[in-house]
Amino acid sequence: MSEHRHILVLGDQLNRSVEPLATALPAQTSVLMIESDSLARSLPHHKQKLVLVFSAMRHFARELEDLGFAVDYRKADGFEEGLRAYVEMNPGVSIEVMEPTDWGVEARLRTAIESSEGRLDVVPSGLWLTTKREFDVWAEGRTSLRQEYFYRESRKRLGWLMDGGEPVGGQWNYDNEIRKTPPADHVFPPPLEFEPDAITREVMNDVSSSYPDHFGTLDDFKWPVTRVQALAALDDFVENRLAAFGPYEDAIVEGEPVLYHSLLSVPLNLGLLHPLEVCERALEHAADAKNDVPLPSIEGFLRQVLGWREFMRHVYRTKMPELRAANGLEHTHPLPEAFWGAPTDMRCLAKAVDQLRATGHTYHIQRLMVLGNLALIARVDPRELNEWFLGCYVDALDWVVTPNVMGMSQFADLGSFTSKPYAASGNYVNRMSDHCTACVFDPKETVGQNACPLNSLYWDFIDHHRETWSQNHRMRLMVRNWERRDEGERAAILERAKQVRAALTDGSL
Repeated sequence: MSEHRHILVLGDQLNRSVEPLATALPAQTSVLMIESDSLARSLPHHKQKLVLVFSAMRHFARELEDLGFAVDYRKADGFEEGLRAYVEMNPGVSIEVMEPTDWGVEARLRTAIESSEGRLDVVPSGLWLTTKREFDVWAEGRTSLRQEYFYRESRKRLGWLMDGGEPVGGQWNYDNEIRKTPPADHVFPPPLEFEPDAITREVMNDVSSSYPDHFGTLDDFKWPVTRVQALAALDDFVENRLAAFGPYEDAIVEGEPVLYHSLLSVPLNLGLLHPLEVCERALEHAADAKNDVPLPSIEGFLRQVLGWREFMRHVYRTKMPELRAANGLEHTHPLPEAFWGAPTDMRCLAKAVDQLRATGHTYHIQRLMVLGNLALIARVDPRELNEWFLGCYVDALDWVVTPNVMGMSQFADLGSFTSKPYAASGNYVNRMSDHCTACVFDPKETVGQNACPLNSLYWDFIDHHRETWSQNHRMRLMVRNWERRDEGERAAILERAKQVRAALTDGSL
């Protein structure tokens, strides 16, 4: 008779198709799952994030029980306490777990289990498209890491959208075709929503009573929390939004929180969906001519999952823990209270935060070019911003948030895997969104009380780091443009930026 197995399932590993659960026999396996109160309280996590994770965990535990697994589902002060209590009940136990992605988790689990004279057996994570070795072989000898070249190599390896050794269509990406503005009367298809069932409603009550002061609301919780719902969400995106995903990928439309985005980072990051099945489902749909999926749309979506998501995982893996503490630009200003919902006349900021409070989600261009951009050019401490993103988004896990915020958004690592900071003036927001038409600030003005705050902050950012940007081939032109301005004009812009930063801090902007 086979030895009885004990498997720990973490909240972002809710998948039976990969090890260690893939080969586990229900009658010979005990599963441990732990809701950690200390983890929930470590940041003012969005209420919808807590409901999402705890509800998905409880549903997964119920599914395992229905299959015949013995599930020990614990609510504990912390993971360590829950693990130690389990080992004390099962002296000398060997606990299997899929390798955690977040840095430091494995070490904490091992310490907790071994201190109680148990043993931890870690198996490689099967929730990715790229192994550690595949990435490390690609990265070996490179002085800098760039997602574009990693993505191309991954496409070749998997044969996706390839014609022999060349990309289908003759181009690797279609960035120049994803910056279109939707017509004013364009109607966007609503995404599939999921009404809370009894388990989710119970979690909502628990979260409301236990974490009443946390960020966000639970008024409109509609996220998928089961494997069945996640598959339905995948089908809904592929059938109804994939074809038009590409053209409007970088647009911002007021009152439209989804556009044609997939929202699949939520079930992907919980493990309810595997990236392989997501990509293959999209590729299969696009390959059928009757579905009329343009190449820029399927390529753009594939690049997000196969390219950026996988790349971020490996950047995080190879650059932690230094990446989380990075502050190469020495930014120290506090995060504006407007990020937590305090009133602001900056319409782009207010609308993004309103959407975030209501849903726990905004799509990537709002994260990078509204919220991240403002924090960057206002010289906000990137470590504080990183914790804000980690707490406020329903799909936020440390492995994905930290490299995106510290590296891509805030350039805190000084460009170890990006070639320039993602900094922009109000002109970008005006071009890509419809916020500016109803905003009290003028995106065409740089000084004066009605001037868009982003404009003076942008040039102040260029001036403050002038020496650094002069050494960057993609930023030198901006430095030259700044230096060509009249000295009096530069002084007025810098004074306006000083006033804006003060107003951001005291909440008067």
